[in-house]
Amino acid sequence: MNKPLVSIIVPTYNKALLAIETLESIAAQTYKQWECIIVDDGSKIEEYNTILNFTKTDQRFTLHKRPSNKPKGANACRNYGMVLSKGKYIQFFDSDDIMLPHCIAGRVEGLQASTLDFVVFSMDIFDGNQVYVNSDQIIVSTLQEALDEFLSERRLPWNLQRVLFKSKLIKGRISFNEELLRFQDGDFNIRVLTTLQPKFKLIIEVDSRYRMPSKNNPRSQSFYLNVFKSMPIYIQSVSSTLTKDQKQHYQWYFQNWLYAVVGLYTRPEIEYSKFLKAYKALKNNYNISIFKRLILKALFFNKKYLKGFKGHVLLSKWLNKWYGAKTKSSYQLNKNRI
Repeated sequence: MNKPLVSIIVPTYNKALLAIETLESIAAQTYKQWECIIVDDGSKIEEYNTILNFTKTDQRFTLHKRPSNKPKGANACRNYGMVLSKGKYIQFFDSDDIMLPHCIAGRVEGLQASTLDFVVFSMDIFDGNQVYVNSDQIIVSTLQEALDEFLSERRLPWNLQRVLFKSKLIKGRISFNEELLRFQDGDFNIRVLTTLQPKFKLIIEVDSRYRMPSKNNPRSQSFYLNVFKSMPIYIQSVSSTLTKDQKQHYQWYFQNWLYAVVGLYTRPEIEYSKFLKAYKALKNNYNISIFKRLILKALFFNKKYLKGFKGHVLLSKWLNKWYGAKTKSSYQLNKNRI
């Protein structure tokens, strides 16, 4: 069987030491026919040079800077990487996660032996030291089941790192939303499912590791602000691909999703205007009662101004009960993955 080229696209930004671990795991792949396109998102010069020096050890690695006319963010880097890619298959991978040695080989074998458009493998979770088994695997077999899982209260059924795509499925046909700074995985995967109608298969085998945020891999200072900036964009982006019937069917998801995200990520520094844009996107796209709108606003003000004050927790419980959203379940589990 021939060995098709795999294009591995890795956006990176100011985490050179972690990125080197990722790149070393790519270099150690048992499958050798790959190119790794690293796109830097404007790192400090010393961080950029650290990765540049590493790429000189293997010509299959190339380092590029995000074009200056492209907005900052991993999505713009991924789109640029797709333009540069030459492979029959495309693999997106984050610059702090790890491939196990057989990762690419197993995924290529899964695609070559089928008429599928992409395959999805499983990931372990680790904190840089200890590895944790991902016990909440979600298995689906149809496009509708996959869409239901992405638009449900459970965690993401899969993220980008777990998928190997046929290039002809996505290149030149779909791109990442460059306005989004969070929720990229969900948005891209949902739009692939709804607009391209692909054939796919989920495989239980673990072949990679997701690195959780930690002291050595902290969230950026702008994390919470970026969540709020991205909420209305995500709602509008996904909603634009759904039919009228689908929007009606999934309106409960968006109502509960927004409630959960506001509850988890509101901080004192988040301006009311940022919340209001997400609130208006929900109101304009989905039928939400005046009562629930009032509760959403009350939740934001409770989290922004009253946290630490007496009665804050009790009010949160009452708001949750009144809204009818199950905020714990998947959103608490999934908050490290957006």
